[in-house]
Amino acid sequence: MAGTEDTGQCGQPQGRLIGAVVLAVAAAWCAAGSAGLMAYALRRMLALTCLVCAALVLWPIWDHRWGKVLTGLIVGLVVVWLISSNLVILNILSVAVAVWVLAWLVPNQGGILLRISASAIGGLAIYRGLISAVPWAWQAADWFSRMAGHLAGSISGKPMELGPTFAGLDILVLTTLLWLGLWVERLSKGLYGLAAIAAGQLIYLVVLAWIPDLLGAIAVPEGQAKGPWLGFALKALPWNMPVLACMIHMVIIAGMLGWPRRPAGPNQRPRWGIVLAVTMAAALMPVVAFADISRPTLAGKRIVFYEKGFLNWLRPRHGQYGRLSSGMYGMLPDFIAALGATAVISPDLAEKDLLGADAVVLIFPDEPWQPGQKERLWDYVQKGGTLLVLGEHTTIDPNGTNRFNEILAPTSIKVAFDSATFAVGGWLQSYEPIMHPATAGIPDDKNQFGVVIGASLQVRWPARPILLGKWGWADVGDVGSSRAMMGDDRYGPGERLGDLILAAEQPLGRGRIVAFGDTSGLTNGINTGSYIFTSRLFAYIAGQGRQAHPWWRQSMAIAMASIAIVGIARFGRTASGLPILAGFGILWALSTYATESTWQVLPRHREQPPIRIAYIDSSHLHAYSNESWRPDGMGGLALTLMRDDYLVLELPKVDAQILEGADLLVVVAPSKGYDKKELAAIKQFVLDGGCLIVTVGYDQAAPSRSLLETFGFYLGEDPTYQREPPALGHFKSPYLRSETHMVYVRFHAAWPVGCTDPNARVIAYGSDARPVIMLRRFGAGKVVVIGDTGFAMCKNLENEDGSPFEGMRENADFWRWFITILRDQPMWIPEALLQKAQGDQAG
Repeated sequence: MAGTEDTGQCGQPQGRLIGAVVLAVAAAWCAAGSAGLMAYALRRMLALTCLVCAALVLWPIWDHRWGKVLTGLIVGLVVVWLISSNLVILNILSVAVAVWVLAWLVPNQGGILLRISASAIGGLAIYRGLISAVPWAWQAADWFSRMAGHLAGSISGKPMELGPTFAGLDILVLTTLLWLGLWVERLSKGLYGLAAIAAGQLIYLVVLAWIPDLLGAIAVPEGQAKGPWLGFALKALPWNMPVLACMIHMVIIAGMLGWPRRPAGPNQRPRWGIVLAVTMAAALMPVVAFADISRPTLAGKRIVFYEKGFLNWLRPRHGQYGRLSSGMYGMLPDFIAALGATAVISPDLAEKDLLGADAVVLIFPDEPWQPGQKERLWDYVQKGGTLLVLGEHTTIDPNGTNRFNEILAPTSIKVAFDSATFAVGGWLQSYEPIMHPATAGIPDDKNQFGVVIGASLQVRWPARPILLGKWGWADVGDVGSSRAMMGDDRYGPGERLGDLILAAEQPLGRGRIVAFGDTSGLTNGINTGSYIFTSRLFAYIAGQGRQAHPWWRQSMAIAMASIAIVGIARFGRTASGLPILAGFGILWALSTYATESTWQVLPRHREQPPIRIAYIDSSHLHAYSNESWRPDGMGGLALTLMRDDYLVLELPKVDAQILEGADLLVVVAPSKGYDKKELAAIKQFVLDGGCLIVTVGYDQAAPSRSLLETFGFYLGEDPTYQREPPALGHFKSPYLRSETHMVYVRFHAAWPVGCTDPNARVIAYGSDARPVIMLRRFGAGKVVVIGDTGFAMCKNLENEDGSPFEGMRENADFWRWFITILRDQPMWIPEALLQKAQGDQAG
């Protein structure tokens, strides 16, 4: 085999090895999310596809003894499990494990080459772990990326500002580690390879610098049709440009592998003590860097909010409808109270308000600071307090500043005059959180961090990032724009591309300042889904004296990661790198899980002040849209419940501990059934006094059957589901009547409902007296089943613009009446029925 046997010939085995290694590094880049903007499921599937292709390429030169093949298949299942994880580090390590297994199956020099490749991929995993857990390391990578962008911009004559993702740092790191593994014994002979790597990277960056001009050239005027290829290009650029870097580096890697080298000598295993030391360094790196099991609490904490700013403290009220009726921050005091703390709304940030405060929050301050206000806040922080500052996009006054940057003046954080603009709405699958007590383990498939279009932050040491927007750009503001000084909504030369800093913090004296470039996450409508992050954030800022990344943790983590990377590079030709990566992966997962679970701060029902909590289950692939105000969304239901003083939150998992503090649970046509543990949790929730509402039609009943049967309900007219019931369709049904008049509730697509409890109450009927809404008491609680999947969706409850349905708000009135029934409160009578009754009396 040329290149491993020094024949200088590209025999078939060498060609297979080169192909397998190239496929393996492509799999690693896909698993790491380095090859451009892709849905998580797509990048994981591409990584698996590359690994399967690599295995097939090597099949003819495998060791085909059945024991080895069987072991390889078993490990392959482990690889599939790892690559499906939400943790990117485990995704990358799964590729390294797969390549190590292939190395075990391929004999002689081919196995050594594959082990070197697996070690390089493992090094990429440790590098990614380092920059995602240690802010100093990320800032160093960001500085290098910006310098590389400036260099390419100088060569091309096109200014360019890049983060690590679009600078292709992951790609560069893996190729360099592979080069180091191949030439570690003869570095002087491998300098040509290093030069090729640098040249290839520069070519990619120069091409990237021309993308704004290309986008301008192919732009299509609004309203004009786009061809399929043009439409694809406009969507793919610049977001999938890292694919070009991958292709360039794959060619370079193939060339390096085909270049004749001296055959590797016998595998000389390093001393076990050295391997153990390196393994310990790799394993302890995540523990030292970010693990936190301190179990925070907000009980008894006092959080002060500045009353003034570009904001309001309104909450949804009856008589006002649509998205704009949601108010802004009126539900925030209830949320803080549900977490166990006290919210104080301060009109002037007076000394008496700051005294004893565990944290102070400024939300888009826009009025000139009064004498002494800034100094009081800075003094409060210097003495150990935490100040949370939320700014906004493209805000500037004639003096070239704004109120939030004035308060950030003592720090190295500045809210930029730009719009941090996402490639995918809501930053879905586009965040890159730094491992932190407030962020560890939180997914980003549904905008769980709550950021929308805000500003990016400019951060210098000693400030450090908390949350990044990976797939987006900083759209520079325009003071002459009529759109709130926002830019042209198009990526342009010199605008930051990728890895925008959305949140950051900096120690100041004995306290700290935390800053965001967006205010959306705390609003009434968005906190319903971002509350897991915001609750942990409030617990963090109210924990005085706590620093997430003190200097000693960062220093030790950098040293440990460096030892691990050097170790696996040095031991790459042996199997000694496998325990190093295994230790790193296991402790990374355990540290993430431990931090996430111990930093879970749960809202609870409170008597004083009275706080009721309503969860909308989002854990079982429900039929409703994740976008609140789509026709199938749940934005209308959320506001409906808020109008009746519920704190409305999404339920990401059915868990007894979470439900223990709730009052109401709404389930909308799940597509995945509930397991025994989940059913037991829901049953106990109802037995203890909770209310469960299930809305599902017969056509989507299968996943809900076990849940319905737990409480004696069924859909249709046959408890065995052997006979399909008639579809009742779209209609209205009376639910309340006076002697002469009735009020109605409308259904979108209803089906009959049944219950084994003879005492169950029918709330509404369909045709031929078929029940479509039924309620039964169960223990201390109640269960309601509505035979209509779309009953609580916006299309049947509340329009985004607030317009009524056929001139009426029948279902809004129904819910207001029905909630008094659920709470055993004095019955609310719809205005329509009262007006009719009064009209009859007048007549």
